[in-house]
Amino acid sequence: MTTHSDTELDDDVTLHADVETYYEDGEWHTRRCDSPDAFASGPSRVRMIAIGVEIARWNGLCHIIRDPDGTVTEVNRYTTGPYPSRSPATSTRR
Repeated sequence: MTTHSDTELDDDVTLHADVETYYEDGEWHTRRCDSPDAFASGPSRVRMIAIGVEIARWNGLCHIIRDPDGTVTEVNRYTTGPYPSRSPATSTRR
């Protein structure tokens, strides 16, 4: 996994309090980008992505999904509101 000491990610994706799902040490993890610690970990990529989507959706954040090699494969942006949409406001796949 690539660590980020600054606030810029490749391809102009800005990290602040966004949510990131990544693979490290044989497990999938989901964390807020402003924290070094994962709030969810497990063997299932799909489950960790689902948890990341829910947190991003509830908070109107961006959800960044990485491949096991650390490459950003998908970026989804969610908006807040009284009834947040289950679908991202914008989505980018690489």
